Amino acid sequence: MERETDLVRLRATATVPGSRQGRPVLFQAGDSDGGRELAARHADVVFSANTEYGKAVAYAADLRERLARHGRSPDSLRILPGASVVLGDTTADAEEKARWVRGEQVSGPRSIAFLEQYWGTDLSAYDPDGPLPDIEPGEQELDPSRGTISVERRTGKQALIRKWRDLATGRGLTIRELVLEVSPGHPSFVGTPSSVADEWTRYVRTRAVDGFNLLPHLLPASVTDIVDTLVPALQERGVYRTAYQGTTLREHLGLPSPG
Repeated sequence: MERETDLVRLRATATVPGSRQGRPVLFQAGDSDGGRELAARHADVVFSANTEYGKAVAYAADLRERLARHGRSPDSLRILPGASVVLGDTTADAEEKARWVRGEQVSGPRSIAFLEQYWGTDLSAYDPDGPLPDIEPGEQELDPSRGTISVERRTGKQALIRKWRDLATGRGLTIRELVLEVSPGHPSFVGTPSSVADEWTRYVRTRAVDGFNLLPHLLPASVTDIVDTLVPALQERGVYRTAYQGTTLREHLGLPSPG
């Protein structure tokens, strides 16, 4: 290819063969308005946090409207929200396992780190199994390397913290117990392989999603559970392939060839 500059003409020649896919499959995370717009214009696959059915339907409808505005077909973009799955032999078993998983994920240090993002100050002197910090939060943020809150939560964080104080006081919650309640990370789908397969079948057949990007809580056990018990149940319902039809990622995702 050639490119004109103010100073010199440059020439570059590719030294690798072209991809059999035409170009690599483009993945993008898009929950914000800007992220959705970027996905609708350029992406082949988009991740989201919308695993609740109603939100998933609304998200898919919004993206497909954006695709149409950019002259793209609904099948030119695959929607794969991130999803954690906890399976059990019975619903009660799965719910008990989910409580254990959640408790293991929110340790004492992680609870303190979560609140530090909102308080904007070092809270390491506080006991995670004690009451909420007795100091008022500041407007500043910690060094981003220690974690920072999402943009949409920075505005109005003072009101959010007041709500947390009321919740902790009313129910007698410790720092860790509060964080267990209010922080993200609760398992998306909890149940037996049959019940989760029924739920996923509904999502896929109504085009709320095209699939899920799995977020395993324990490796390799949680993936083994999915492969050995959930995948066969999905195959029985006709919503999961039993053999690959192509040889490239683009073909596996059922994406059209790039123009």
